[in-house]
Amino acid sequence: MEFAVADDDVWFSVFDIFPQTEESSGDDFVREVEIALSETEELHLAWDTSHRSVRIRYRREADLVVDVFRELVTVLTIEIREAGPVIAMEYRAEGCRGRTCVRTRPAFALPDVLLPT
Repeated sequence: MEFAVADDDVWFSVFDIFPQTEESSGDDFVREVEIALSETEELHLAWDTSHRSVRIRYRREADLVVDVFRELVTVLTIEIREAGPVIAMEYRAEGCRGRTCVRTRPAFALPDVLLPT
């Protein structure tokens, strides 16, 4: 299966930031964005296109509040909704499929659904 990721221009048009190569992994296939949601909140997304994985970390002040890792991801995209942009991720494994959405406005939220197929 393929791993379709929103183009760099889409990330820039929505969040005013281009994805970068993640320095800590040293792997060109790993990209990341760090998005300031407020003065005290930060969203960090990293994805590995070769392993089809995504990691979502949300910090409030110095505290790591959310740390989610998903494998077998097929889609990582940005949806524009009335309340604000949503980062949507879809993943699929034998016997199940899932969808995780990262809402950035008006407040951070992370609905995550896993369903049997």
